[in-house]
Amino acid sequence: MYRWAGEKSNKITHLDEFAHTFLSKCTLAEMISRYMVLVEVEKKILMMRPYQIYAVKAIMESVRHGSGNGFIWHTTGSGKTLTSFKASTLMKDNPGIDKCLFVVDRKDLDRQTREEFNRFPTRLRGRKTPTTDMLVRRLLSGNNADKVIVTTIQKLGLALDPKNGYTEKLHKLKDKRFVFIFDECHRSQFGEYHRAIKEFFPRAQLFGFTGTPIFEENATYKRIDGTTASFVTTKDVFETLLHAYTITHAIDDRNVLRFHIDYYKPETPCLSTAPSTNKP
Repeated sequence: MYRWAGEKSNKITHLDEFAHTFLSKCTLAEMISRYMVLVEVEKKILMMRPYQIYAVKAIMESVRHGSGNGFIWHTTGSGKTLTSFKASTLMKDNPGIDKCLFVVDRKDLDRQTREEFNRFPTRLRGRKTPTTDMLVRRLLSGNNADKVIVTTIQKLGLALDPKNGYTEKLHKLKDKRFVFIFDECHRSQFGEYHRAIKEFFPRAQLFGFTGTPIFEENATYKRIDGTTASFVTTKDVFETLLHAYTITHAIDDRNVLRFHIDYYKPETPCLSTAPSTNKP
C-alpha cells in the first residue's frame, strides 16, 4: 500500500484532488494499460509507485521530443530496475525508435538484471547478449523481438572498438535512432566506452538511473579540455535531471529504513604510538 503523490513527491491526501489527478479517464486508462506490471513467476500484478511513473513519463516525453539526454536520481532501494525495465519495454511500442539498449556495468549486475527481467512475461523481456558476437547480431537484426536488448557496457565497448572488426558491419546503424538506458550510471560511464557510444551513434539519446549522482563536490575523475581541467559530474554526462526521488522521500514513504548516526569525539587528543626517533 502507498499514498498517491505529485511529481515532486508531495502527498495527495484530499479526495477531490486525488479524484482529479488519478481518477480522470486518461490517467486511469494509462495506469491500467501502461503502468501495471505482471510478475509472471509470482502470479501477481504490481502497480508502479508514483515516482516510478513520473520517471518513466519523463523519459518517454524526452524521447518523443528528441530533447537530449537525461538522468533519473532515485535513491537506492526504491526500485530503479523495475522503473528502467518499464521505460525500456515501452520503447518497444514506439515506431520512432530503432533499438533500445538496457546497459549495465558488470557481469554480475548483468546476471542480476536478467534474473530481475525473467520475473516478467517473456514477450516483455529484453533479449540477452551472452557474447559480443550475439550483441552485434541483435543490433543488426530487423526482428521486433530484438528491439530491446540487455547488455553490458564492456560488450558494447568491444563491439564499437575498430580493432575488433565489428564496426564495419555496424556502420549502417550510425543514422538509426537508438535509446540507451543505463541501470546504475556509475563513474565507469564517464570513460572511453561512453564516449565511443556517443561518437558512433550521433542520433542516440542516453538516459541514466542512479541512486548516488556525482556532483562537483564528490567527483574524482578529471577531464582535460585544452588547458582547462574540470571534474566530470553526472550532469556533464547525462545533461538533464528528469526526476528525483531522494533518500528523504524514501524514508518519508517508509520505503527504506531511517539512518541512526552517533558522533564520537574523544575527550583527550589521540597520542601517536609510533616509537620515537629522537636520541636521548
